Amino acid sequence: MAKTDVLAIASPGSRALKNAKYESYCRLRASAQPRIPAYREAGWETSHDDDAYSNACRLERRSEIRDRIAYLTRQADELIAEKRKSIEEKLWAIHEADIGDFFETYSTIKRDQTGQPERRDEGALSTETRMRPKLLADLSPELAKLIEDVTVDSKGRLIPKLYSKLQANKELRAMLKIGAKQSAPDVTQLSDAELIAQLAQQAKELGIEIDLNYSFAQPKKTDE
Repeated sequence: MAKTDVLAIASPGSRALKNAKYESYCRLRASAQPRIPAYREAGWETSHDDDAYSNACRLERRSEIRDRIAYLTRQADELIAEKRKSIEEKLWAIHEADIGDFFETYSTIKRDQTGQPERRDEGALSTETRMRPKLLADLSPELAKLIEDVTVDSKGRLIPKLYSKLQANKELRAMLKIGAKQSAPDVTQLSDAELIAQLAQQAKELGIEIDLNYSFAQPKKTDE
């Protein structure tokens, strides 16, 4: 049976450039460095900004340079998106955390005010159910990450203090732009009809009578 060789086709710009200066320049440009400082930091020396800018523009006309910058920029955007997703997931975990997950119930002998064990009428020891913090070693890694600090109580037990739900809520609202005030629309993005309607409404609110139409001023005719 004949073997079929499957060739992996690399994405444009996915491979590092062999020329170290070219690779350095592409990485600097992908990190939002302007052309002139990126050109010089990559290793090319020039005394005039105009020369550095012209050489950088000439460099970016090369397809391998453009592809490499585009690929690195896209990778950076994906990395930022992945970090944002991770932060958002952690904030949601803090926001939804249940303090009860960090404690457990246990049964113990009930004692009187003098510290002596109490007994039932039939003579058996009385027991009661109490609650205590779980051992940190018994917590899952996901739960342990939600603890900001621990304090020690009078019995030497470690009491967990969780991250602030209020702060997590505040940061989530800011990240997701919940409740953010919308800026006024840019008049340059309005159509003629929308602009005229907006002006007419404003005039009405101010009690001003204006006549708006689609006619535009015509250039004055010169006497022949």
